This record gives sequence, C-alpha cells and structure tokens, in this order.
Amino acid sequence: MENKNAYQAQLFKNRITKRYKELRKWARKNRISCYRLYDRDIPEVPLSLDVYEFLPSDVTTPLECAKFLSEQNRRISENDPAIEKEIEERRFAVLYLYERPYEKPAEEEEIWFSLMAEEAAKVLNIHLSHIVKKERKQQKGTNQYEKSENDQNYLTGLVQEQGQLFTLDLQSYLDTGLFFDHRPLRAKVREISGGKKVLNLFCYTGSFSVYAASGGAKYIESLDLSNTYLTWAKENLELNGFKGRSYIFTKTDVIAWLYEKVKKLPAQDEEKSDEKFDIIILDPPTFSNSKSTANVLDTNRDWPKMVEQCIKLLNPNGVLYFSTNSTKLIFDAEKIPQKDKVTVTDITEQSIPQDFAGKKPHRCWQITLK
Repeated sequence: MENKNAYQAQLFKNRITKRYKELRKWARKNRISCYRLYDRDIPEVPLSLDVYEFLPSDVTTPLECAKFLSEQNRRISENDPAIEKEIEERRFAVLYLYERPYEKPAEEEEIWFSLMAEEAAKVLNIHLSHIVKKERKQQKGTNQYEKSENDQNYLTGLVQEQGQLFTLDLQSYLDTGLFFDHRPLRAKVREISGGKKVLNLFCYTGSFSVYAASGGAKYIESLDLSNTYLTWAKENLELNGFKGRSYIFTKTDVIAWLYEKVKKLPAQDEEKSDEKFDIIILDPPTFSNSKSTANVLDTNRDWPKMVEQCIKLLNPNGVLYFSTNSTKLIFDAEKIPQKDKVTVTDITEQSIPQDFAGKKPHRCWQITLK
C-alpha cells in the first residue's frame, strides 16, 4: 500500500510541477492571482488543486493593486532575491478530494490525502499549513454553500483577477467565493456592459456584477437566496469602487421572482421597457432544495422555463448567457418556446480558460433576442 501511495504521489508531483511552471507565467501576464493548477488529470489521483496568491494587507483598492503589481513585476524581472519569499508568504492552496473509484478505510484515505498535500506544498514552495484540504463529495441541496462548523482559523484575503478585486475565504465554505472557470465570460460581460442594464441571477458573491460595473453598466441587479452571499457580493462591488442606487441586491427565490417580474411587464412587451434588461446572466446550481423556499430547483428539468422567463425580460437585441456545470442537462433549442425570436449560439469553447484547457467544467450558450 505504501508503495502504491508513493507511486501516485510521484505522479501527482510530476504533473503539478509541469503545470505550475506553465500556468504561473500565464497568470502573471494576465493579472490573475488565483487559478486551477490540477483537475483530476490522473484517474488514480482524483483531486483538484487551486492556487491563491493574496495581496498584501495594505493593498485595498484597484489603483493600489495596479501600482503594487507593476512594482512586483519590476522586482521579478530584476531578479530581486526577496520578492519570491514575499510571494511565498502570501501563497495558499486549496486541495479538493473527490470520491475515489474504490472504497478505502477513512484512516487510510486521510494518510493518502495528507501525502498528496505534502507534495503540493513542496511544489508550491509553501508551508504545509498553507494547504487547505477539503472533500468535494456528492453534495445534496445547498450544503456546499453552508458554513463549516469545524474550521477554527479563517483564511481570508484579497485576490485580483484581470483588474478586479475579490475577497475570498479559503476555509469557511466548500467553495471559496470565486469560480475560476467563468473568468473569460466575466471578461466578455465587462466588455459589453457599457450603458447597459444587467441582471445577475443566482449571483453568489457577485463576480459577474463586479465585472459589469467595471464595464460601465448603468444598472445592475444581483439576486440570490442567501443573505451571506448578497452581503459578500455588495462588499465585492464596494471593494472595486462601486456603490450607490445603481447597484441593487435582492434576497429572493430567483424562480419565483422571475415569474412575478414577467407577470408585471407592460402589455407591449416587444418594446424596450424600464422593467427589462440588456444583459442577463443565468448560471443556476444544478439542484437546490433550500429550506428558505418552497420551490425545489432542478436545472436539468427546469432550464427551459428559466430561459423562457429570462428571454421575456430582455430588451430587443438583449443577450442572455445561460451556463450549467451539469453533465446530465440535455440542451435543445427547440425546447425554448420563443426559439423563433432568438439566436442561440453555443459559446462553451470560447468560455473555457487556459487553466481548464482540455476540460469542460461548464457549458454555456449565448441567447440573443432578435
């Protein structure tokens, strides 16, 4: 057993060593300080490994961040011997364990998991205490968003992504506050948001809202069922300098809200309306049976209804971005009631970032109202 563990640890180490060399340069060049380094590349090693480089505590605004990164890159290019040590001290990683293809006693599983964490710490040149271990088992309902009761020391800090700042929490929840796989789509939303009204459904910690605000959106409404995440989203927008009546945060059952919003639309729904939006982001959880709502969300089943309601809320030439990480969802444009009124484009390939190259962490469609 020890030989097998050592062999798998060596495979893991070899893979992440190669990837780290490639992705580290790419990340710095593209102003990205957190990314996925490994994602179940080897069947015998069903792990994901995410790397985070927090900003110094005195960097708290986008302008300070830009100045800091410029200075950091200068020192790196000049081979300043102190800079790498400073970066190491701010570097953390989250190691996720997925369900393995065969049963192992819990004690043996923990020994194996700890061995992999040790190898990750060596490659990243960080202390083992900077590796946060989590188990991404089969989730039920919304428990992936519920706070852990076992964590004592909370690892929080600021990261920057393509010019935007985000507060992340590496320990309190299963997810840390930013889904890396939608980085290209966030950039696209920023690019087209100038002067637009934006609706961010199931907004989580508001990353799409931050990008839309940075792109000059005139109005952004962010919806979620969780007060915790709406507060987090509001703080992320304020962190990037966006505060005021143009940024709305609504705690609600998104499905119920959509139906009520559509019911209140004016009769002449073909015309541009103040009740409608120019850009809608629909990236729902695959399944949710939260105690906060009577509705059970099953995206595999409910996606046509959700897409239908969103299309009704689009202004002419408005665009809906519908994304899912469900591998079981069967997307068929013929199931969209207004299919003759929209243009549907599969943009999955363009929406996959380099740190997920060769993977398909999500699928994404651009649905434009003609």
